[in-house]
Parts: sequence; C-alpha cells; structure tokens
Amino acid sequence: MKFTSGSAASRRDAMRQRQRMHRISAPMLRSRYPGLASLHLDFDFSDGSAQVPSPQTTVMHPPAPAYFCFACPYSDCDGEFDITSEVNVLLAARDAQSSGQVRCAGARHGGVACTLCLEYSIQPQWA
Repeated sequence: MKFTSGSAASRRDAMRQRQRMHRISAPMLRSRYPGLASLHLDFDFSDGSAQVPSPQTTVMHPPAPAYFCFACPYSDCDGEFDITSEVNVLLAARDAQSSGQVRCAGARHGGVACTLCLEYSIQPQWA
C-alpha cells in the first residue's frame, strides 16, 4: 500500500490554518514589546527567474499580533518565511534596523523544491 503526504494544495491549506491559529494566539505587539510604536517590514523576493513576486511592505502597529511567519507568495508552494528570531533579536537590542535573507524550504507543484529567497528589512519605531 502506498501512502501519500497529500497534495501541495492541502499542505498549503494546513500551513495557512496553522498560521491563522498561531496568529490568533500570539500576544499583541504592545504587550510583547512595550514602547514599540510601529514595525516596518520590507520584503523583496528573488529566485533567478524573470517573474518573481512583487515587493511587499507591511507596517505593524501596537494592536497587531506579534507573529512573524509569512506564507510563501507562490500560490503553489507550501512553504513559509519565519523571521521571528530576527525580529526578537532586533527589538531586544533596540537596534535601529536589521536586514537579511531567508530561503523558502517549501515544495511547489510536483514536489519541486521552492527556490524563492526573501530579502527582508526591519525598522522599528519606538514611542
């Protein structure tokens, strides 16, 4: 008997549901990081192909959940980008900004490894 791990769509749906539950249970930014007025996240993507997802900008304010996992923007990928530790280090040190790269570890249609790279920049604003 052959067992399958489910389709890419079902794995992506499961990942999205898990992210929703974790986001709902995450503490608010104001309680996790007192004194934080906003958190500005800039995302650029690259993978060597001609058509990559558009850059993204997110500004988080004190009532937002302190949750920093983001689904891969490729609709057929079941991966995610988790920058939680990078945000925690930056905010604990009260540094002015941080930037870096994270690679998607998900799988795309047909089980092909996703090669998308997230280049992020994080800028906190303190009250």
